[in-house]
Amino acid sequence: MDMAHISNEDLKIVSHQLERTPKNVMKIVYRCSYGFPVVIESKTVLEEKPFPTVYWLTCPFLRYAISKVESNGGVSRFENILLTSPEFYVEHVEAHLKARIKAIDLADENVQVIERLKKRGMGGISDFKHIKCLHMHVAYHLGGIENPVGKMVLKELKNLECENCLCEKIVKG
Repeated sequence: MDMAHISNEDLKIVSHQLERTPKNVMKIVYRCSYGFPVVIESKTVLEEKPFPTVYWLTCPFLRYAISKVESNGGVSRFENILLTSPEFYVEHVEAHLKARIKAIDLADENVQVIERLKKRGMGGISDFKHIKCLHMHVAYHLGGIENPVGKMVLKELKNLECENCLCEKIVKG
């Protein structure tokens, strides 16, 4: 497990946020204004197998807010935009291709994993006309890969972070 870029304190916080300890987290790539992790970057090889999701959303506040968008038909709505807007679809495919390059770069020259990643986009998606989950798209967008779905989801949210430093309460228990 390569955690050379993440401190023990950050790993503890991420574990509390996710209610489990991630096995392949490398570093924090995005933090809230309180300084807590929001998005982590993960290795794309886990136990010698492909792990195609590079960026994970850890912030409990954002995960909950985005779950509400999903439960109100957000995935179907964004898939419809993909099918009806050629410009949006092209931007979406470009995000997948950039995510693929990033995933391959993190694969530690594992040829088998790289061959499988070459056929996938964000989160292991092979059919870019479908959206796996909105959390993932937001994580990639905040992680640094311009993502039109993630960008639109963030625009829909009233607040992008909690007002009461929820993670501090989670960590202190």
